[in-house]
Amino acid sequence: MSIYSPMRSIVFCLLLCLPNCPYAQQDTCIAPVQTYQIESQHLGATRQFWISLPLRYDPQKAYPVMYVLDAEWRMDLVRPISYDFGGNELIPQHIVVGIPHIDWRSQRGKDLTFSQSRIEYDGSIVDSTTYNTSNSGQAAFFYKYLTTELIPKVNQLFKTSGQNMLIGHSYGGYFGAYILGRDHPFQTFHIYDPSIWYSDGEVLERIQQELDRNRALTVYLSFQPAPSFHAGKIRKLIQLLESYPNIRLGWSFFPDYSHNALFLPSFWEGIRFTFPKKNTRE
Repeated sequence: MSIYSPMRSIVFCLLLCLPNCPYAQQDTCIAPVQTYQIESQHLGATRQFWISLPLRYDPQKAYPVMYVLDAEWRMDLVRPISYDFGGNELIPQHIVVGIPHIDWRSQRGKDLTFSQSRIEYDGSIVDSTTYNTSNSGQAAFFYKYLTTELIPKVNQLFKTSGQNMLIGHSYGGYFGAYILGRDHPFQTFHIYDPSIWYSDGEVLERIQQELDRNRALTVYLSFQPAPSFHAGKIRKLIQLLESYPNIRLGWSFFPDYSHNALFLPSFWEGIRFTFPKKNTRE
């Protein structure tokens, strides 16, 4: 675990996102994003996904894959750091897959939540006018899309190693935690300030019901303190995962960061935790 000391690491992260080309002239500074689409049977809609390839991508080589939820905001944070760290051999080179929503305002809650919550992030009670079928509770379909349509399509288009990481923040973190015990192709989960408060912590019960105690996973969690109801549910998640002997668990507490601001330092700390043997430089 870590309680985050921000200054040096976050300045370094921000520098990585600046235009920077330390490689030979024939190489681009960062691979352009490629856009693909799937006619999803499970979602009944056409869905885009975005691909960013590593430096000097070799189609004969098998690569691990980072899958990034909420790609509208998060893809452009993840891919330059992954590209730079991979190119400098601090982490394995990855294919980065961004998973956007058709319209995040209307679709994000549907895609990433499995129920209609009757409780809010601060513990207050709400009714069906807040969470209902128009804005939430269809993640079972999104899960099928992710695992039976999107990931097989990526594996068809590119040579992949079978090593997959799922990166989710907020609702995306809730989604990642919810599926930990399911039949999925991920070995690593990054779960940043997850909405474990949703439906009064239903994720905790789901993990207890579904997650095999012998299953080996790497899980990195991050969170911040506000509101206390939200943070308390995440602490319960940490305690629960610590009881699983084959889960390699790391977590960071960000007391000085807001819910949205902690994504970038979470990714930085998360990859340092995930790849300790590779990432040896300060």
